[in-house]
Amino acid sequence: MTLVECALWGLFGGFAVEGLELSAVIRRTGRFPWKRRGGPGLAPFLVSVIIRFGVGAGLAAAVGSTGSTSPLSALAVGVAAPLIIEKLAQQIPVEPAPAIETRSAATKASGNQPRARPGAIDAS
Repeated sequence: MTLVECALWGLFGGFAVEGLELSAVIRRTGRFPWKRRGGPGLAPFLVSVIIRFGVGAGLAAAVGSTGSTSPLSALAVGVAAPLIIEKLAQQIPVEPAPAIETRSAATKASGNQPRARPGAIDAS
């Protein structure tokens, strides 16, 4: 199976999930999600769907590049794309950023005292 075929199966997997979710919202509320009060507008909704399709197609193509991939496995990757990305992201350790030395800490470390402004009251 070619990479394009894998991507198309992944795209279809994303389409299937989005279609079922859209159908459930329409049945539950009786209207499109972008027409509900407090819901996303049409443009943000379409952007989110396009991102979902792209991620599903991209991951399925990546899996297809490994060699033996069936249409069913590419479809499954397209369906599970958000979960795959979430689990991969959880595997990346997040290290805290190094502390940024403030001006007052730098003056204390060097032994220099900041100059008082004229008319300022000393709080120490």
